[in-house]
Amino acid sequence: MFSTFDLKEISKELSDLERMRIDKIYQLGNELRIKFFGRGREDLVIKPPLAVFVTSYPKPAPKNPTWFAMLLRKHLKSMWLFKIEQYDFDRILTLSFGFYEDNNPVVKYVLIVEMFRDGNIILANNENVIVGIQSREYMKERTLAPKSVYVFPEKKKSFDLTTEELIEISKDNEIVRGLATQLNIGGLYAEEVCLLSGVNKAKTGITEEEAIKIKIALNKLQNLEKNPMIIKKNGEVIDIVPYDLISYSGPEFEKIRYDSFSKALDEVYGKAEAEEILREEISSHQKKIQKFERMLKSQTDLYNSYVEERDLYKKLGDLAYEKYNIIEESLKVIEQAKKTYSLEDIKNKLKDNKLISDVDFKTGIITFNFDIPLPIELKKDVNENANEFYEKSKKMKRKIDGAKIAMENTQKKIEELKEEEGELEVEKPKAIERKAREWYEKFRWFISSEGNLIIGGRDSSSNEVIVKKYMEDSDIYFHADAYGAPHVVIKEGSKATETTLNEAAIFAVSFSSLWKDGYGGGDAYWVKPDQVTKEAPSGEYLKKGAFSIKGKRNYIKSVQIKLTIGITSEGKIMCGPDAPIEKHTVKNVKIMPGKHKKESFAKRLSKMLETEDIDGIVQALPPGSCDIRGG
Repeated sequence: MFSTFDLKEISKELSDLERMRIDKIYQLGNELRIKFFGRGREDLVIKPPLAVFVTSYPKPAPKNPTWFAMLLRKHLKSMWLFKIEQYDFDRILTLSFGFYEDNNPVVKYVLIVEMFRDGNIILANNENVIVGIQSREYMKERTLAPKSVYVFPEKKKSFDLTTEELIEISKDNEIVRGLATQLNIGGLYAEEVCLLSGVNKAKTGITEEEAIKIKIALNKLQNLEKNPMIIKKNGEVIDIVPYDLISYSGPEFEKIRYDSFSKALDEVYGKAEAEEILREEISSHQKKIQKFERMLKSQTDLYNSYVEERDLYKKLGDLAYEKYNIIEESLKVIEQAKKTYSLEDIKNKLKDNKLISDVDFKTGIITFNFDIPLPIELKKDVNENANEFYEKSKKMKRKIDGAKIAMENTQKKIEELKEEEGELEVEKPKAIERKAREWYEKFRWFISSEGNLIIGGRDSSSNEVIVKKYMEDSDIYFHADAYGAPHVVIKEGSKATETTLNEAAIFAVSFSSLWKDGYGGGDAYWVKPDQVTKEAPSGEYLKKGAFSIKGKRNYIKSVQIKLTIGITSEGKIMCGPDAPIEKHTVKNVKIMPGKHKKESFAKRLSKMLETEDIDGIVQALPPGSCDIRGG
């Protein structure tokens, strides 16, 4: 079960998800998965009360989403994650979601994850009213149900306990129990405090000196250096902790260290469970194979019986012709005897006949005793009996052909299943590879025909960062002469020729609001870095991301709005003017303003560019709807 310290460290790591957007939400049992996009793709796993972490091991989404997943999708669709944090050093994690309004984050909903008792997930609106909850709870001190106001649990004692308070909590309890319950830190960390302080954990009524030692130990505990690891004993995982604890210092413990607490949790709850799913898939697969193998055996047995019958009927037909005279003469004798004797008398007279083994006048069959029994119908002559055997042999031949096709199909299915089983065994759950990102990939970017890196902002924040942090004296600053345009910088632009300047102008205009508004072109201008200032003209105010231009602007008029998007040999998605994208990519598609929304258009482009990086395509596309451009 997650402790307050576990949540403290994981909440810091998960802050990297802030300013990303929700893509999909689904639920597997009590495990909630939220897929984020915006800076690559990240999968957040919420598994109360056991763990919260980012996973690199995907699981197949359920065919039928749960009602809770559907509720979360309805309310949180495409929202930004603004803040993820631990509530008041408690076992509660809050995730604030919303949209930007006038470039300002506005929280609409808060997802509250309770990591105590059996765990719970609650969705509340910005007025703290519960919209949806995984498990309703009705308690004396608070009610957790839709339409009720969410109330946080009663606050526990803080770490700033006085020595008198520490002595008090140990008066009627062992000190370790008092620390665990009163400070809400759990048994493991309460024992760690006792080990750090040297105070016997089972002691009741501690002294003032011991209380001082415990205060010092509590301070040390709060300032432990993060050192995430999985703890094993006898080869079995017994714990996942964010610190190197004295509690696990014995030689019987094996420690496997990780770069982050999230990765350690993912190794156990992500990879291990993915492997279990794979084992179940393999087992299910093997059962399918066994089912078809049983089917093949039945088909083979049936096929063999058809072959035997075919051969038998053929042999009976041949035998009928071979013994033609004997059979014909016998039939004549029997027919003649019918005129004089009763059927019973005839049967009695034939009992000692070695040639005939049986006569059944009810069925009209006489059985001759040759190398094999030969049944002959009395009402038919030898030719008719032989032909009937041949017809039955032909009928068996048709059944054999059908059975053979069925066997081949079943054998083919078994081979396919075994091939799939082999792939399952080879493709053990493995982490999704996160491609290394260059610093400029968090912005809009492309490489010009002449090799210059050109970057542009995505929003007010990145516009501000580009100018303040990344623009240097040797660069050139570009901007479209339109509202809602990115700040564009040509790195080493002072050496750029007219070709690169024109390409930067196309980039600046195409990524402005002119694209979304459906214009065919616009104007752009460029200046030197020292002309870009944060000083607002007299009587004006510059918003975040806005800058003022001093001096003369160098205009490039009537710039056409047209872009090409492509994928480089390294798998990076790049969007910009036609010429440089065609030069630097292995596959590319020309685009223009259109009617298709970016998300659906990106899926279409992913097939054309032969890449699964749909998020990379979405990030690279200009603001607004798009379409394929011919020519």
